[in-house]
Amino acid sequence: MRRVLVIAYYFPPMGLSGVQRIAKFVKYLPHYGWQPTVLTVYPGKYFAYDTSLLREVEASGAEIIRTATLDPLRLLAGTQGQLKRPLQMPSERLRRLWTIVNGWLFVPDNKIGWLPLAVRAGEAMLKQHRFEVLFASSPPPTALLIGARLQQKSHLPFVVDYRDDWLENPRQLFPTRWHRWLHARLERYVLRRATCAITINTTLARQLSKRLPGDKGAPIVIPHGFDPEDFENAPILPRSPKRLRLLYAGVFYDAQQPDDFFQGLAQWLGQQPEAREHVEAVFIGLQPPHVPQRVAQLGLNDIVRFEGYRSHPETIAALKTADVLWMTVGEQPGAAGISTSKLFEYIGSRKPILALVPEGEARTLLQEYGAAYLAPPHDVPAIACALARIYTDWKAQRLPEGKAEVVNRHSRRLLTRHLAEVFTMACQRHEKLLTHAVSVAHSQ
Repeated sequence: MRRVLVIAYYFPPMGLSGVQRIAKFVKYLPHYGWQPTVLTVYPGKYFAYDTSLLREVEASGAEIIRTATLDPLRLLAGTQGQLKRPLQMPSERLRRLWTIVNGWLFVPDNKIGWLPLAVRAGEAMLKQHRFEVLFASSPPPTALLIGARLQQKSHLPFVVDYRDDWLENPRQLFPTRWHRWLHARLERYVLRRATCAITINTTLARQLSKRLPGDKGAPIVIPHGFDPEDFENAPILPRSPKRLRLLYAGVFYDAQQPDDFFQGLAQWLGQQPEAREHVEAVFIGLQPPHVPQRVAQLGLNDIVRFEGYRSHPETIAALKTADVLWMTVGEQPGAAGISTSKLFEYIGSRKPILALVPEGEARTLLQEYGAAYLAPPHDVPAIACALARIYTDWKAQRLPEGKAEVVNRHSRRLLTRHLAEVFTMACQRHEKLLTHAVSVAHSQ
């Protein structure tokens, strides 16, 4: 087994979608000859926990090294290493205020207090094991800085993983030109130390290629995916076949909000009231405080049901049990480059998807998938029309199924094989650079 040190802030038992990519890579890397050691944080105050994901990672034999961190929320909550009651989802107004404050006070992000503790732990691990590759995933960008510091000390190949862009992320605020300059300088430091870079889609790859030094090669796209084992092991839950079940699984934040879906649902039911007793909209996950009130205002309390956060296996079972899954990306600067991890788990179910998405990465993939009802995110009449088509197809028992070839290429196991190939390539590239450097030194 070759060893890789994986640096990831978001990792089980934290829940939500941000932990899935790295947790599944860690699960499957041993199948391709790579033994991962994960450098992460102790569990602390967070919005959701999922111990089932932690058990899955531990069963793979991965070593997990945890450190304390000096995050502002962790320090205020005083919960290092403890799983307590999850944080409540803040209102959108409070979330935006917190984002602004963070933008002013913390560069590159409010996890920067993890850096000294993680670097110290990483240095100890580098002395203990013979690693062949360093691998760091962002967000937060602090994880990339940790990887770059460890690379500077160890001179190992270093692979960076961009789940979001650093400089062109629409959710990243730069209060002043000085802030943006400092972010850009830190990213240049990371990319100079990197051997190669991975992104989740072609839009991010194009953006990053403009900033990636030429000797690193083009960014490599390894998209989000789904784990086939999750779907094989999950049951189909008992339910009445007399109601069309629309399901949303996940959280709402920023421009990704359910308001337009609710308005479209209310408009369609106003036009087709006989459908009311044959449809239900189920939500699994976390909602901002305004959502239940909006449902009541539109008279949808008999249609909409909130089931709260569920573990990953329970969520997959709910996906398999639903008739149609729905998602939204919203419309904001940079929306064309958003391809949420939720979309790929939806695809893994092969269920039809109602997608409120603009032109861009998500819409292109859904068109390939072949089982999507598409509408612009804020076009309420178009959403109502899409719901009417879904209802007609459901009654006629002709809801479409996703194309197998599109589904299969997003298997987490297959994507991890690609990652293992990137690690091997990074080792070979690094060795060539070292050989060239030695040759130049001798010639002088």
